Amino acid sequence: MTSDQSKRWRSSAFVAVIAALVFLPLFWVETTIGTKGDSDFPLHVLYALDIKNGKPIPAFIIAHSAWQFLLLAFNAVLGLSFQSAELISILLCIGVTVSILYWRFYPAFEKTNLSLWQMVSIVLGMNVAAPVALLWFLDHQLYFGYVGIISYHNPTIILLRPLALLQFIYALRCFQSGTLHKINIPAAAVISLFATYAKPNFAICLLPAIALIALYKLVRKETVNLAFLIVGFLVPMIFVLAWQLWMTYTGGDSAHVIFSPLGVMSAYSGYLLPKFLLSILFPLVVTILYWKQASRDLPMVLAWLIFVFGSFFTYFVAESGPRFNDGNFTWSGEIALFVLFVVSTLFFIKVPKLSRLPKIAGKTFWLLHVAAGVIYYVYFTLHMLYIV
Repeated sequence: MTSDQSKRWRSSAFVAVIAALVFLPLFWVETTIGTKGDSDFPLHVLYALDIKNGKPIPAFIIAHSAWQFLLLAFNAVLGLSFQSAELISILLCIGVTVSILYWRFYPAFEKTNLSLWQMVSIVLGMNVAAPVALLWFLDHQLYFGYVGIISYHNPTIILLRPLALLQFIYALRCFQSGTLHKINIPAAAVISLFATYAKPNFAICLLPAIALIALYKLVRKETVNLAFLIVGFLVPMIFVLAWQLWMTYTGGDSAHVIFSPLGVMSAYSGYLLPKFLLSILFPLVVTILYWKQASRDLPMVLAWLIFVFGSFFTYFVAESGPRFNDGNFTWSGEIALFVLFVVSTLFFIKVPKLSRLPKIAGKTFWLLHVAAGVIYYVYFTLHMLYIV
């Protein structure tokens, strides 16, 4: 291991520890005290207990039960209570997420001569960023009606965040020239399998996005690693999605997927258009200000395509029956926007700044999202209420 790699490992471990300490109060409240809202944490514990005791659980939970088996592993191996297992698991997810971000951003950090604490602030900022809820003064809502960047009440979406980042990083390699290390394809396949099994919301956005880019590049006779694309992504994701579709919407379950324009989102909030724009302020502003560079930047193009599909599922797709108001397809918009926010941040750091105004505008809107996220974090922790 080189000295630079050793430095990266130490710094990424430091960032992970800082992130765990930052989020510890919030998730301690979530997993130990409980919340006044409809938190999903206790319900997932009950499902894990049912699996341990051999009791039946709903088929739609079996279809994405990675979180339950993670809790069961900590319970069996370390003898932890399920509440303690949830707290440790969620902090590990946060730690792994910030470590991935740190490694991904490190070359850009080095070029801009940022201090370690500046690096930590940027990485943590991306993990706490939230929609700029300026309409609070009209409807007193920080969550409903916006496309979330981070939600604290659902453990499976937080489990998905590091997996989605890894999938995105590997997906980019399908369209890059050069020889891939032999571990890339099996690693991508395993990550795709687990990410889709953990929560399918990112897979249903990533699949059509990479398919469109692959088709575009094939028509233009540009680089596409078809073996990597098919084996690392298409086959594992389609396999798991087909199994989940069968498990969730066949048998005795009366629910099925329906086309419901604005059905779920409008059931909880008005002002949907301004809230949508307030959710994507930073990525939108950066893309407009640097349109020429952004339109030619593969990570930005892929991230925006993924978000387009995520937005479609969020605003136009729902489940019929009693799960309609659960808004399970809205998670696609959230995970897609998280990835887009991350990619836009890296793009903004790297893109040449030819004038002060775009630089100031980009920083201002990024900080607005982070400030909104800090407010959301504090509100949640103090009021033990995740949605308002």
